Formats: sequence, C-alpha cells, structure tokens
Amino acid sequence: AQRAVDKALQAGVGLAILVEGSPTCGSTYVHDGTFTGVTIAGRGVAAEALRRRGIPVFSHYDLDRAAAALAEHERQHGNG
Repeated sequence: AQRAVDKALQAGVGLAILVEGSPTCGSTYVHDGTFTGVTIAGRGVAAEALRRRGIPVFSHYDLDRAAAALAEHERQHGNG
C-alpha cells in the first residue's frame, strides 16, 4: 500500500479508481478474508492509505463520479 501511495504522489495522481471489494483496494466494502463471499463495510489498506494522503479513491463501479472529480481536479490544477 505504501509503495502505491509513493508512486501515486510521485506521478501527481489526481485520483484513483480501484476494484471494489478487494481487501487492498475496496473503497466502501471489502471481503472479510474468509473466502465465503462475505463482505464488510470499510476500505482496503491501499484505498485508505491513498485517502489519508489526499488522493480521492473511487470504486470501479462509480466511473461517472470519478470522471466528474477528475474534470474538477483538472480545472483546479490547470490541466484541463
């Protein structure tokens, strides 16, 4: 997770789109680790680490919101 954050910060990433449900990448829920399909509310370790460093994280199911956030980021930072 820390390497992902370091690379994202070095690259100037404006946001991350991660796979929902993953224990690493889940942005609203994660699998509980029992391999039974049970999920629990919460964030994966990389998703949480990115958010703590100010990088917004979106689920791969929420691409419309991610696109809107990216457009706003680009307007604010002169990249769009």
